[in-house]
Amino acid sequence: MRIAMLSVHSSPVGHLGNRDTGGMSVYIRELAREFGRRGHGVDIFTRRQDPEAPQVVHLYPGARLFHLGDNVMEPYGPMAVFPHLPDFLRDLERFKTTHGLQYHVMHSHYWLSGRLGTWAASRWRIPHLFTFHTVGALKNLYCEEEREPSLRVRIERQIAMEVDRVIAATE
Repeated sequence: MRIAMLSVHSSPVGHLGNRDTGGMSVYIRELAREFGRRGHGVDIFTRRQDPEAPQVVHLYPGARLFHLGDNVMEPYGPMAVFPHLPDFLRDLERFKTTHGLQYHVMHSHYWLSGRLGTWAASRWRIPHLFTFHTVGALKNLYCEEEREPSLRVRIERQIAMEVDRVIAATE
């Protein structure tokens, strides 16, 4: 099976430990490694955050990471990335077409990638799996000092209604 993974906000090969690169990045890398170990092909798409980073990174057997976009976007926060999602979709479509890539399933991570994934999976006519990692409405309920914007909460609700499956990394 060929799997397209989206991690727009945070690169799975970013420097761990900063605010926007942590457990989700490790999770995505390890999931891609395990899928590759089981004989599936995984292409992870993330946005270019380092102008020196190669466009293609071979992570593990069967697992590759692609940096898309011509510009390094700063600041790295999700709300700064959100308006660029249509550009990222254009770059993703162009890359897929140019390289003749086909996928059986889309797996997106976090709300930004989920929004992008709903657009791409619909165009590609493939199932879309989504992993929240955190949920904005729950953060707002329990973490008053770190309020999430209403845009995120609204989009997460839409994503949950549009995807084929929500993946929960828990029993």
